[in-house]
Order: sequence, then structure tokens, then C-alpha cells
Amino acid sequence: MNRKLLFFERFIYGDGTTSKNIAFTVKIHGTFTPHHLRQALNKVQARHPLLTAAIVEDEQGAPWFATPACVPEIPLRIADRHTDEGWMQVAEAECGLPFNLQQGPLMRVVWLQGQGVSELMLVCHHCICDGASLVTLLREILLLLDQPHMEIGRYESFSTLHDLVPGYREANKRLRRRGRLMTLLLRLILFFAATRREIPWGRPYILRWELSQAETAALIARCRNEQVTLHAALCLAFLDVFPPQQRGRQRRRKIFCPVNIRRYIPAIKPGMLLGFAAGVALTLDDRPGQHFFSRARKMNAQLRAQLEGMRLRDKLVLCEYQYALAKELEKHFNTAKGNQLLTFSNMGRLDIPKYYHSFEIAAIHNPVLLFRSANPNGIIASTFDNRLSFSLLSNDRYLSLQEAEATRDKAMALLDVRICKCADAQVCGCADEMQRISAAT
Repeated sequence: MNRKLLFFERFIYGDGTTSKNIAFTVKIHGTFTPHHLRQALNKVQARHPLLTAAIVEDEQGAPWFATPACVPEIPLRIADRHTDEGWMQVAEAECGLPFNLQQGPLMRVVWLQGQGVSELMLVCHHCICDGASLVTLLREILLLLDQPHMEIGRYESFSTLHDLVPGYREANKRLRRRGRLMTLLLRLILFFAATRREIPWGRPYILRWELSQAETAALIARCRNEQVTLHAALCLAFLDVFPPQQRGRQRRRKIFCPVNIRRYIPAIKPGMLLGFAAGVALTLDDRPGQHFFSRARKMNAQLRAQLEGMRLRDKLVLCEYQYALAKELEKHFNTAKGNQLLTFSNMGRLDIPKYYHSFEIAAIHNPVLLFRSANPNGIIASTFDNRLSFSLLSNDRYLSLQEAEATRDKAMALLDVRICKCADAQVCGCADEMQRISAAT
């Protein structure tokens, strides 16, 4: 593989010295062997060109994905598993441990090995993977652990922006003028912003919680009956209760939602690794006297209108005009105040089976990422085994842990969700309630 990083990849890469890692962890009941895991990793690496690549800079300082003559294997570290929550400390440490970008690969795996129970942790640099990429990698590894003799093939990735947006070099004059004007304005903004004092960064933390199967089924059924997507309802609930005043800085009630661009760029196939996403920004309608789900339907309409008007191909072309500013932009967004209240990343229903021949998946934990951002408040949601799980990521300079817990409780109350904290669903009746709700819907 040999291609120049696109603008969004270049933006994430930054100066190449800061860790931009994501850790994705699965809890497994059952057994598998180190040999089969190594075999699975080798096949997955051979399938995805980005897993064979390192990053090298040319004479102008522009980074390129380049496959070395001798490709190193994906590193695998095996450690003892001590507690059910021990994976979190490992994930936080792995997020802060930089990759050797000049050597590659930009992925490693940690196996926390216990007696009949394990955690398998994928750690990737963000410039080669988004949330959908992580799910793809985990699904393939688990499949190969279960069926070691299976072959998953390989594919050729795109080489230039022209492969993604055919004819972009012949784009109309209006688009070229707009790109140059945007670049000029950004240069001016970055010039004046350079003298601003850097915003202090606090201690990062992650608050995790999960709904029971009964709570998840009830929430999905309510959204369906109200003719609103679960995504819109969650966006509204979190945006409605999130504290807008944070450490003396009033933030606009705006939520940013990353969008999987594979749906809009046919050249990027569903199983390809990709390190960037587009996004839409939704604003809160907080006029008094409106029912929650009436407002959720309006947010749903706002989301649909933005998705339909994204013009993603134009956006990819326009951003390439700003390529020379990517490093300065990344630095600016890591030290300046952002313009939205929080980011909400909804991974949806994870396309990963629960049961395999020699093991089963007990839980899939939301990705962990701890790098700095101008918008440090983020929420990740995913659904596995009919359970909706959340992670709230922030740092205590912007939002205290107590405020985060209050935000969680208010949002769940607004959605009329009772968070079940029982250890056994059969004891408290969650299973029976889930079956009743499912039958009713």
C-alpha cells in the first residue's frame, strides 16, 4: 500500500507524536488457543491493506501510508486476568501508549487470559479505523477463532481521492473558488487564534452503564410507537439535560453525530477499514410546553434533512484544499473551546454473533478513547444481546464525575427508563418483563 493520507486522516494524524488510540474490548466465556489467535490475526492483517502499513513523511512533511518490504505481525500481548473490571485500566493504559508509526502495524491486541473467561482487546490508531472498522475487525477475528480453517480473502483499497470521488479534478469553478476561500479564512482564524491561551486539560474519565433487555425493549417499542428513531430520542434526551454552563463557558446546545460515510461513497465497501467519518450537527428546540416525543420527531426531521443534504463528495473535495492546514487545525482543536456541547456516536446494533462452537460472547464494551479534544464531552452507545449500553467520556476540567452521573440519571428519567442494577434478571423479573414487552410489540 502506498498512498497519501486524505485530509481527515491527516487531521487525526496531527504531528504524529500524540497517541490517538481506540481500544475495543470483548468479554469471552470459553476457550481458544494462542496458536489459533495468532493465525486469526495473520489472516485479518493479510485481508486489510491498512493493517500492513506504516506512516512515513515525504520531503514536504506530508504523511503517507506505506507498506514496508518486511511487514511486522500484529503484536499480541497475553496477560493474566484478575478482575471483571481490570480491562478498563488496561484499556486506558493502551490508549496512552503510542504506536511506532514509522514501522507499523497500527494495530495491536491484548489478551487478558483467565480460567474459562477472557477479555480480548483490539487497540488501533484512529487514523486507520472508525467504529464500524472496529466491529468488522472483531467480527472477523472471532469468526476465525471459531473456524480456524476459514479463508476470508483480501481486497484492494483505494489509492487516491479520485478513486472515491471520480472526476473531482474536473469539479466546477464554484467548488474550486469555495475551497480556496475556505482555506484563506481558516488561515486568518488560525493566525489570530495562535495568541490565545491554551485551555487547561483535566483528568479524563469514562462513565459506563447499561440497560437491561427489558428496558431496552421497552425504549425501542416506545420510540416505534411514537414514530421516532431511537437515535433522535437519545440525542434529544442527552442534549436536553446536559449542563450547558461548564467552568464559566456557555456552550451552545448543539450535538455532533458522526456518520458512517460508507453509506454515501460507493467506492468504500462495508468491510473496508477507514479512519474518518463525516458528521451532522443538531440543535436543540427548547421552546416550553412541548412534549418530549414531539420535540424528538422534530429532531428526527432535522437529522433526516441534514443527512439528505450532506453533499459528502463536495465536502471531501473541499477539505483537500485545507490539507496544508491539517496539522495546525488539529493543534487548534485540541487546545481551543469547541462550538458544540457534546458528541454522540451511536454504533447501533453490533453485527457480531453471541454464540460460537467453543465459546460465547458475554459482553462487548464500548470503545475507549482518551485523547484531547476541543469538545471533550462524548457519549457512545451500542446494542449487543438486546442490551443498550452507554459510555460518557469527558474530563473533570469540563464536567465533574458527579455532574456526569446526574446527567445520566436525568437523561434516563426523561426517556422513562428504569436502570436495572440487579445481578440476576430472574430474581427481579427483568426477563419476564422483557418477554411481556416483546410479545406486546
